[in-house]
Amino acid sequence: MVSWSALGRSFGINLVKNSLKSPNKIQNVTFTTAKTLKGSHGERTMALQPSRWQWHKFKDMLHFYMMVGLIPAGALIFYCNVFIGPAQLTPIPEGYTPKYWEYHRHPITRFIARYIHNNPQQDYEKFMHFLDEEQQRIKLRALEKEIIKKMAERQDYQAYYYKPMVNKYLRMNKRTGDELYNRIGDDYKD
Repeated sequence: MVSWSALGRSFGINLVKNSLKSPNKIQNVTFTTAKTLKGSHGERTMALQPSRWQWHKFKDMLHFYMMVGLIPAGALIFYCNVFIGPAQLTPIPEGYTPKYWEYHRHPITRFIARYIHNNPQQDYEKFMHFLDEEQQRIKLRALEKEIIKKMAERQDYQAYYYKPMVNKYLRMNKRTGDELYNRIGDDYKD
């Protein structure tokens, strides 16, 4: 029982001590402001706190890339809007076909349409080619299903098929070919 009373006393004392201090607990690290740095007398302690290096590095990089990206982009947009301005509609000259990027009004949109995006006609033709290939695949799959169905009906199987050949006809065909070659010669042209 003596040990229980000792534990109770120390626990009670710790409760009183801790209620006077206000420790902050952030990410499993307790920070306290009760211990102060003293001169050269007594216990030398320092409050633990997490590093702010990552936060400062993030802010530095954010400011740097904003300066690298936003200032030149803002200057370019300002220049295009003030000095170049939007395009004006004019009659199309005789025999001239406008390019696809000339239909956009703003110069930046024209630049993006001309140098970054694909030609809409090219995209359309690629899509039509894709649809044509899909149609061909659909037809081939339907034909394959029909073949498999016919094979099942006729109790057939997939194998090589050839008609037996009599050697007599092979020799006759070769002899006829040699006679034609001898009659016509080497320098025959269509």
